Amino acid sequence: MEKDALGPQLDLDNVGPEVKSYIYQILSEFEPYTTPETTVAVIAKDPLALRKKEDAGDLPPKAELARMYRISITLHEDGTKLEAEGLDADIFAALRKAKDNLLATLIEIHDKVVDNKERNQQIHSALNSGQLH
Repeated sequence: MEKDALGPQLDLDNVGPEVKSYIYQILSEFEPYTTPETTVAVIAKDPLALRKKEDAGDLPPKAELARMYRISITLHEDGTKLEAEGLDADIFAALRKAKDNLLATLIEIHDKVVDNKERNQQIHSALNSGQLH
C-alpha cells in the first residue's frame, strides 16, 4: 500500500483489504473486555497535532512526523471511554502499538478488579471464620 497516496489523514473507510483485515483481527482481541453494548472506534489522527502537546519533545522531527500514521483505538460504553494511540511510519505497526497500549490498560484494570474481588472474598471469609489467613 502506498503510504504517500494516503498521507497522514488516512481514511480508514478506503484502506486496502489487508489493512481492514488486520483491523478486524486487532478488534477481536478486545472481545474479552467488551460487551455487546461496547462501541469500538479506530480513527486515524493527524500526527502533526502531537507537536502541540506538552510532551512534544520526544517526537521525531516535523518532516518525519508528517509521514507517520497516528492511529487511535477507542472503547466506549455507558459514558466511559478508554483510548490509546499508536504512532509509526508503518500503518500496521501504528495499529499494533495502539492495540498493545489499550490492551495494557485493559489488563491493568482487569487485574485491579480481580485483586479487589479476591481481597473482598478473603475479608468476607475471615470475618465469617473469625480468622485472617
